[in-house]
Amino acid sequence: MTNLKKISKTSLALKRQETDPLADAAIEAYFPEHKAQLQQEIAGLHSNAGQLSVNAKNELKTLHREILEKAEGLDQTVLRKGQLFFDRNASDIMLLLGLLSLPYCYAAANGAEVLILSKRILEDPEKRLLETAEFVFNVTDKAAFAEEGKAIPEILKVRLMHAAARWYAKRSGHWMVEELGEPVNQEDMSGTNLAFSLIVIRGLKKLGKSISGQEAFDYINYWNQIGLLLGLDEQLLPKSNKEAYVLERNIRERQFKPSESGRVLTKALLKYFEEATIDSPIKGQSNAFVSFLLGEHVSEILEVKSSFLDDAFFQPFRFMYQFQNQLNLKDDSYGKALQQFKEAKDSA
Repeated sequence: MTNLKKISKTSLALKRQETDPLADAAIEAYFPEHKAQLQQEIAGLHSNAGQLSVNAKNELKTLHREILEKAEGLDQTVLRKGQLFFDRNASDIMLLLGLLSLPYCYAAANGAEVLILSKRILEDPEKRLLETAEFVFNVTDKAAFAEEGKAIPEILKVRLMHAAARWYAKRSGHWMVEELGEPVNQEDMSGTNLAFSLIVIRGLKKLGKSISGQEAFDYINYWNQIGLLLGLDEQLLPKSNKEAYVLERNIRERQFKPSESGRVLTKALLKYFEEATIDSPIKGQSNAFVSFLLGEHVSEILEVKSSFLDDAFFQPFRFMYQFQNQLNLKDDSYGKALQQFKEAKDSA
């Protein structure tokens, strides 16, 4: 049964008024007086087997319990397929999350307003990227949902972070619900989830990877499972590659447009990339790389510009990357990508 009617532009307009009631209730229970207590509770969860303290507020216990119950019902076959796909493409996926997925999200003008208000990515882009990378590694690990895994506390943390962003945005005096929708609403969360799945698939193909339709949906469906635990409405979880395509297109056509917030966020990110790649093979080529991955239309929205000379210097690197991937010359794995991440984190 098709889900296309449920992800129409009309239905997405309604989803902008919906958030994550359980996470919002937990934040309301702790903010602002008991914020430190909430931070202690979250810091005390080191694995999926961890338990909240007896002093945890009922709203937080309810949210934690809901995530645990949904995790118990996940399809193990779906998880294994998605984890295997990540394992085969880990390094490229982690590269794409920074150079493609993140700026892609900035093109959604209304959603970018929340990020501007929170200021986290502007003040410390490196920390934000490392946090995102750690989240991805923890939810794609083969033991992600085992007792020793860390997917549950990571997902709980993200849901609370989103709810906290909503709490602050609506009290900032600058948020207009009628114009922008609720902060971090269901439509924006759906777009972000697609940025971690469908958009990554598109990026891998641009890098020369040969990916079948089944492999693509294996990874999209893996992020469906993560999205479900992150509080996404099931109507916004595509049940096929076609549904994923239609959902992304509808969100993009509704939300992508030039904005000062999107440009400011992108400029800060590109500045960080310039500094971070000084000792790497893509030194001086990060702008051209991002522009290539985003495509002409989204690059124009975000004002990602690279000179003719920059593009010329980037071409050999691009063709080398595509050549290696087409012939499967790259030796990639979860473990190797994780080691690279740990080295980057230690040097930060």
